[in-house]
Amino acid sequence: MFSHKAFAEKLGGLPYPLIADFERTMVADWGVMREDVKGYRGMPRRSVFIVDPAGLVRWRWVRTDEQPLPDYSQVLEAAKRVAAGGLAPPADAQA
Repeated sequence: MFSHKAFAEKLGGLPYPLIADFERTMVADWGVMREDVKGYRGMPRRSVFIVDPAGLVRWRWVRTDEQPLPDYSQVLEAAKRVAAGGLAPPADAQA
């Protein structure tokens, strides 16, 4: 939570909240838990979820070996489309 605050401040503020998962429940619920890092059970894979005002996941990206970082232009485009009321939720998205 404190690192999120510092991250947001470094960016000049963010108009949305960042989520902290101290109990490691969301990483399991959202399918991003890593099991391959010894000693760090519950560590999440790098991921981006864009959630609309109704709480529905409208877009997501989860790290793969082939794509270790998201295409930031795609993230921004998806965020703009969701903000404008577009993008259907992914077929397997969880709200």
